[in-house]
Amino acid sequence: MAKPEEVETPEGGPGAGPGRTRPRIGPWLSTSGSMIALLVSGVSLWETVLKQPSLKVYVGESMFYTRDPWGSYEVFVVPITIVNSGAQDGAVVSLKLDLSNVETGNKDTFEGAYTADATWFAGRDNVSEKSKRAKAPFSALSIAGRTAWTGTVLFYSPDYREKRVAEPRSQLKGELTVTAARTDGLLDRVMGTTPSPVQVAMAVPNFLPGALLSGDVARLRVALNGAPPPPLPPPPAAR
Repeated sequence: MAKPEEVETPEGGPGAGPGRTRPRIGPWLSTSGSMIALLVSGVSLWETVLKQPSLKVYVGESMFYTRDPWGSYEVFVVPITIVNSGAQDGAVVSLKLDLSNVETGNKDTFEGAYTADATWFAGRDNVSEKSKRAKAPFSALSIAGRTAWTGTVLFYSPDYREKRVAEPRSQLKGELTVTAARTDGLLDRVMGTTPSPVQVAMAVPNFLPGALLSGDVARLRVALNGAPPPPLPPPPAAR
């Protein structure tokens, strides 16, 4: 009698002979199929439920510079998109922009203080009338899994500075960093990631400080991710 996992080779067939048997492959195929299905289910569970927040920052090149008349703060206007490719919700607690002037060496750290929309660009600050542009205080951003947040952030110097970072017709270099919230969970500590900083270089055009204090903005020439600073705009034509 043949063993359950073996079958005798039919007489006269290839390889026929006394004592020759061949294994059955059906059970092996069934086991392999079950293992593959289990692996696929595990990957799906990780990608859709367990994967920790994974934040990536994208910065637009349409940046602007101005000065807030309510304290004469330097202000950098930066469009930002933050993508969460993880399954778990993520949170951003702060944004910082570290900049230094290539020519003067002046440097400062600017904090994400407000968010703004189209009404900010359409409005003006008027100290004499005590009217201010519409803007919202920056608060922690909750970014659900597999979603993104897009907005315009106003970066302010924390205190008034006698020496300015941005001067007319100057070049700036630095980086934008994101601080993400972390939890005490073991899986978060092991699998969590930290958003990478974005390298930024800017060329500041010629501007009149008084015009900025009255509500104008100066558009910056921007290079990202380690590219050299853009060339300075040409000087104003002599009259």
